[in-house]
Amino acid sequence: MKIRFSLLPAIALIAVVTTLLPATADARLLPPPDDAVTAPATVYEVTQSDGISLNQAIERVRRQSDFQRLLSADTQVRGNREVHSVKYMTKDGTVRTRQFNGRRR
Repeated sequence: MKIRFSLLPAIALIAVVTTLLPATADARLLPPPDDAVTAPATVYEVTQSDGISLNQAIERVRRQSDFQRLLSADTQVRGNREVHSVKYMTKDGTVRTRQFNGRRR
């Protein structure tokens, strides 16, 4: 009894595995661990005056949160108002974003 082996199925299997391998290795596609604290990703704050500057928003995040590292800070115009977004990492490694109202335009 002679067993015949064809290379075509083996090549097809290798092609499928190598195509899917990078997608499965990406940590962003994995679900969060069960012990992860689920908190809102964005916190909106309202100021009493006409608004604050981006530097004031960054300083407020540093003073009022468990801030460890600033990841990004930018300003966007939404309607007739500036909105400052400050993205930072907390001391436990969680990434959070806070948004502040800026000046009216």
